Amino acid sequence: MDPTKPKILIVKFSSLGDVLHTLPAARTLRRRFPKAHIAWVVEERYQGLLDDNPDIDERIVVRTKYWRKNWNLKSLGEILRVLKQLRGRKFDAAFDFHGLIKSGVLVFLSGAKKRIGFHQSDCRETPNVWFNNVQAPAFGTDKHVVDKNLSLLSCIGEMEPCKEYPLRIPDEATEYIDRWFQSQKELADRSLVGINPGAGFPTKYWELSRFAQLADRISREMGCHILLNWGPGEEGLVKTIASKMQEPSWTAPATTIHQSMALFKRLDLLATCDTGPLHLCCALGVPTVSLFGPTDPARNGPFGEGHRTIHKTQPCSFCYKRKCPYNNECMDEIGVDDVFDLVKCSLPKRVDLPTA
Repeated sequence: MDPTKPKILIVKFSSLGDVLHTLPAARTLRRRFPKAHIAWVVEERYQGLLDDNPDIDERIVVRTKYWRKNWNLKSLGEILRVLKQLRGRKFDAAFDFHGLIKSGVLVFLSGAKKRIGFHQSDCRETPNVWFNNVQAPAFGTDKHVVDKNLSLLSCIGEMEPCKEYPLRIPDEATEYIDRWFQSQKELADRSLVGINPGAGFPTKYWELSRFAQLADRISREMGCHILLNWGPGEEGLVKTIASKMQEPSWTAPATTIHQSMALFKRLDLLATCDTGPLHLCCALGVPTVSLFGPTDPARNGPFGEGHRTIHKTQPCSFCYKRKCPYNNECMDEIGVDDVFDLVKCSLPKRVDLPTA
């Protein structure tokens, strides 16, 4: 391994928040090895997060979800091409930031000399360790996943962590969002608060009627405009919230990842559950208020300054289960008043309603 020009592979397929939480590791590697060739294996849907990233020399795009559902000659051909591409690079080191069986298999098949993964106690799927030849020291579950990812880098030497997110918003994405706002001229006169009700699995959800009550109070008592944000398959959620609200609201347009970034930059604050848009706003420097139930905000919460979280501790807190035998008590215990008080703290300057 050439210490000045190593060939390094990052394996982090998805999801939106997980890819974002790995960006500081890539930035740290680039600072430590400015002449390195750094490649990243990423799921097709999330490759836009790496566009124009100065820390990444090569994106190796995979479609693992498609391959699982469509096992045929076409899928097999794609897989073989990816493996050939990986083997051809002759990587010195490959970092598995997932801790899954599938990521471990891919790292093993890459042929990298050093196949670096998490300690067995930190893997999401224990057999992952079978495929790596270097394991990081045990990290634990009481610290943020960004720091956990950065800790993996110590396996090839000490590095000064660089906790930055080099996201780039293409001009055409900004122009798309600018045109939408120009068509909604009434949004220009007050602060804009985003409401994002979606989440990755059911136990993270908060009742839509409560989101509607929260949005009404933010609009009525703080004089803010409300923008209801949604992702793929979530448009019905915001339609339900809008139908339950008494105050006016606006529904965001359909967006790509780049357009979402441009949209979130226009927000003064986002109120949301534990989901990708939360972490995207954090990476963009947009203040957030977030609700946590089955997941631990110390580990998976917003990273950086200017963010507030709320959770109600239960005997079974932070179970990370997708189905709850206790009627989702951890989320149900969070009241509208609790969240509204955090929003007031995050937007201390009241925007007065226009006078007649």
